[in-house]
Amino acid sequence: MIAFEDEKWVNLYPRVEAKWMKKGEQEEVLTPGYNRRTNYFITLFWPKKYGFVWNRFKRRRSREFRKHVSNVFQHVKRHGTKKLILFIDHAPCHKAQASRRLIRRYEIIRPRLLPKRAPKLNPTEWIVNRPLNSYVCTNRSYSNIDDVNSRATDFLRKHRRHLCT
Repeated sequence: MIAFEDEKWVNLYPRVEAKWMKKGEQEEVLTPGYNRRTNYFITLFWPKKYGFVWNRFKRRRSREFRKHVSNVFQHVKRHGTKKLILFIDHAPCHKAQASRRLIRRYEIIRPRLLPKRAPKLNPTEWIVNRPLNSYVCTNRSYSNIDDVNSRATDFLRKHRRHLCT
């Protein structure tokens, strides 16, 4: 089995994009005076019938990445996979010594690095991250980070079901 790992963050600041509006009307997108961020680690499995695994954390460090890899390992083990090729990018949390040691400990996981600055080679970017960003952050304003998290969680649950069918 092949898996692609990526991390995505969603925040309170809206991403403003062009959208259709009635002639002569201008829609306002309010922004809060401060920003909050939540990080998501997402691992997409190939073939798609296995969906993806995601975890939400406040920070994006090696510690959180190791927790996510442990969850990926449990998911793979439940499905009876004998070998997993995990493609990761060059994020500092992926290349940390503790992360490397943990991945080596799981014998069925074979890590491979994607080329630097090549997001088009990672299908997680365009299958999960872009739709997530569009659904949650584009042209929307939220009063607190919990609203953002609940909308992102709702999207990820629905999208996982949609991918697996």
